[in-house]
Amino acid sequence: MRQINIQYFETNYGELILGAFNDKLCLCDWRYRTRRTTVDNRISKGLNASYIEQDDQVLKQTRQQLEEYFAGARQHFDIPLETVGTNFQRMVWSKLLEIPYGETSSYLKLAESIGNVKAIRAAANANGANALSIFIPCHRIIGSDGKLVGYAGGMEAKERLLKLEAR
Repeated sequence: MRQINIQYFETNYGELILGAFNDKLCLCDWRYRTRRTTVDNRISKGLNASYIEQDDQVLKQTRQQLEEYFAGARQHFDIPLETVGTNFQRMVWSKLLEIPYGETSSYLKLAESIGNVKAIRAAANANGANALSIFIPCHRIIGSDGKLVGYAGGMEAKERLLKLEAR
């Protein structure tokens, strides 16, 4: 069976689990999120690969770029990404990539950007299924009323990421 190299990465924002497959980042997610097993199963099944705790060049680069991001020295990432999800999820994730650093959007705007305002709940679910946190900036989605809404890394991490980017 093929393998996904994983490493755990402790940050000031929380602990992440990083995964690389075929020289691409396929996982950058909060280690203790509620849907951890669901996300891991989707990735393993979708790539027909199992997790092996082993370091590699992609994971080293990922840690370096995340450290730069958390230090406020990086606004864009250049590591190739491997998304694992449905076509709809991938479409939502590609729209998340269009939200500029330091800006936010809402679930309604996200649904509008994919051409279906009635798909707010589906867009929110796809946002929550994102396994490439920070790289695909789901933390930039807030409620239409401007309030912070759910985040896999927890509300404190989301608030801190938005403050980091607002500097």
